[in-house]
Amino acid sequence: MSRTLVLVRHGKPEPAGPGVVDFDRKLTPAGIAALEGPDGFNRTFSLLLDEERSGAEIWTSPAVRARQTAQAVGRALDNNAMRDCEQLWQQDHAGFLAEVASSSAPCVIAVGHIPFMNEAVAYLTGAAISFKPGGAAAIELPDPCEPASLQQGSCRLLWFVQGPTVAS
Repeated sequence: MSRTLVLVRHGKPEPAGPGVVDFDRKLTPAGIAALEGPDGFNRTFSLLLDEERSGAEIWTSPAVRARQTAQAVGRALDNNAMRDCEQLWQQDHAGFLAEVASSSAPCVIAVGHIPFMNEAVAYLTGAAISFKPGGAAAIELPDPCEPASLQQGSCRLLWFVQGPTVAS
C-alpha cells in the first residue's frame, strides 16, 4: 500500500525585525483566518482519501508559527494529535526522511518552513515548486518506504495547493 507525505508551509507570520526572535514569530490574525477560511485547509485537505485523513500523523516544526499552522491542519482534519519534529526546524533533510520512512502512518502531514519545503519536493519528485504561506504538496511515497528508497526523484507529486490568499 502506498503512503502519502503532505508538506505544508506555515501560514502568514508576523514580520521579522529587530528584537523579534524568529522561533517565536506567530501567525498574523489574517493568516489564521485565511487557513481556516473557505479557501483554506478544509478545502486543501478534502483532497486526501478517507484512509489518509483518518490515519494521518501531523508533524510540526516546534516554531510557534508552524505549531499554529499544524493546529489549523488538525482542526480541518478533526485530529488534535501532533508531534514536534525538530528536523523541520533544523531543515535536516536526511533526518526528516529517515523519520518519514520509519512511520507506519498512511499519511504524514509535515508543517515547516521554506526553503526546506521547496527543496524536499524538488529532491523527492523533481518538481520545482515555490510554496506560499499555507501551501501544501502531497507526495506519493515508494512502496515499500524505507530510508534507502527515499532517493532523488523516487516519489510522485500527487497535488499542490498554493495556499489561501491572505487579506491585507
